[in-house]
Amino acid sequence: MGVNTGYVTDGSPNEQYIEFYERRSSPLLHCGIVGNVVIPGGIGSNASTAIISDNPVWGALARSISGKGTIPGIQLTTAWEGYVGARSFRSKWPEAAIAEYREVVANMPSSQIKDQFDQLKRGTDLALSAGFRHIQLHAAHGYMFSLLIDPGIYERSEAVLEKLEAWGKYLKNQGAESSIRISLRTGLSSFDGDERKAFLDTISALPFTYIDVSSGFYNIDKQLIYPGRPEVIEKRRTETISLANRHPRRLFIYSGRALNQPEHNLPPNIHVGLCRDLIANPDFLNKMDWGCVNAGDCHYFSRGKPNLTCHQWRLGKKV
Repeated sequence: MGVNTGYVTDGSPNEQYIEFYERRSSPLLHCGIVGNVVIPGGIGSNASTAIISDNPVWGALARSISGKGTIPGIQLTTAWEGYVGARSFRSKWPEAAIAEYREVVANMPSSQIKDQFDQLKRGTDLALSAGFRHIQLHAAHGYMFSLLIDPGIYERSEAVLEKLEAWGKYLKNQGAESSIRISLRTGLSSFDGDERKAFLDTISALPFTYIDVSSGFYNIDKQLIYPGRPEVIEKRRTETISLANRHPRRLFIYSGRALNQPEHNLPPNIHVGLCRDLIANPDFLNKMDWGCVNAGDCHYFSRGKPNLTCHQWRLGKKV
């Protein structure tokens, strides 16, 4: 799932948060990933993001997911001091966003980057202790780790990739699944050139259980993150399949209205990820006759709302 619900109280999941993920877990769902959880000492993307801690509520959340037959997963992330998420879906000045990203990481001393990974390790251990058995690094959408791993943004990204490799091996030694969420492209065509393919291939060689494929940077083009138009959905599909075919021994997660597309054309190393259909209908895997209708209510931050809601729920379809 990997969605930031906004159902938090003082940085911790509240009862609505737990109910949301528990309700959508079942033996039909391999792993339920709790989305956009900030590492200790990190910065949230908005005021409604949860922060991993030793609060017992995290253990209660993991147990609520595993108790329904789903592997409990958690997505760890951070932004940076001064980060502001765009309300609009497409930036009028995407070049300025890339320039800002480069400036942010260029001004970070190596000690601060080391601290980011120390806090990622601490957050990982807190999550494992709480009972989460799948740990995902959110390195997509223009958040901090997506800047640090990208050689087009951070000139010392090679050293960061070494830290990621060590982190992936650590999780394997802990007996946990791991994944990294990446963006196929930022949304700025002049940036997303031939070098992007080499970058994606480099990330796909890292020792994670899954490579979770998304697209777009939040402050450049959110339409790539949340594809709705047929041509955007098809492009995400085509690019994901191309990446998976180049790495037939690696496992990939394909999302972005994945079940709206013909599954028989997917390579065997691609697993389908779900989000918005499960938001709309907690029983979607049992009742696929209705799900997301792309009404946009789930984009609560862009709409200036404090937490997740859904058009389908307002129609009385929440079950």
